[in-house]
Amino acid sequence: MDKKVLCVGLCCLDLVMYCESYPVEDSDQRCLSHSWQRGGNASNNCSVFAEFGIPIEILGTMSYDIGGEFMKKDFEKHGICFENCHFYEEYESPISSNWINVQNGSRTILFSNKNMPEVAFDDFKYLDLNNYSWIHFECRPYFEDMKKMIQYIRYWNSLKEHTPVIISVEVEKPILEMMEILSLGDFVFISKDFAAMCGHNDMISAANALCSALRPGAAIICPWGEKGACAKTADASVVVSEAYPPEKILTTLGAGDTFVAATIIAILKGEDLSKAINIGCKVAGAKCGMADTKGLAELFPFLL
Repeated sequence: MDKKVLCVGLCCLDLVMYCESYPVEDSDQRCLSHSWQRGGNASNNCSVFAEFGIPIEILGTMSYDIGGEFMKKDFEKHGICFENCHFYEEYESPISSNWINVQNGSRTILFSNKNMPEVAFDDFKYLDLNNYSWIHFECRPYFEDMKKMIQYIRYWNSLKEHTPVIISVEVEKPILEMMEILSLGDFVFISKDFAAMCGHNDMISAANALCSALRPGAAIICPWGEKGACAKTADASVVVSEAYPPEKILTTLGAGDTFVAATIIAILKGEDLSKAINIGCKVAGAKCGMADTKGLAELFPFLL
């Protein structure tokens, strides 16, 4: 594969604390271990693409502070291109504090972004779209510039002078205004929280109802944790995959991001929607038994 996948979205520093149990308020509890990790949905997606040898680039905003330097070195270590990221001196890196309950693998996330701007259209418009086969957008709470980026890609695709770029979007946050995002992607990933906000308490009813908002020919994909995942296009019935949990769950941190990236990789490899979400569930399930994405490719060599 010569052309790259581009992921647009958040880069943050994750402080991961492995706790013997969920902390009691106003208590002093010693953790079992801790780590610094590179986080953010788009950043985590990139780690999965890199693990499976897919040429990958991140477009995010970062700082020159200690968090930004840590993330920069980690991108370099994983072979993830970040040359078009906007680095700021005047802003601080966003930080997530992630509490992992080792009894059940649950993760509780506390996120702080003091002042780091989102990716701007002015940063995006200078990219050479000939370099990319697929562009994935993590829908952030402030998404007006993201809509401009997608409109720019649609215009570029319409010129028919080059191979069209496939567009996918992830709608995770339960924000009603994000409904309009469903019509923008060729592949639209929606979270359980977003589906619940729309009034749906299971993935099949969510996919059936929300596929009416898609652009022609697009697909909606709905992962549902331990229930697996489903997907649907407007002119076909729902396809469903079961979940594949590991023997022991270490942490669910990053499992959703792993599902998104693994599903996209499967589609890029030529799999149909049903097989792709099944692969996504298998890879995400394996990730739940691991601290990070390192080693996933050894478990699923057919994706290399």
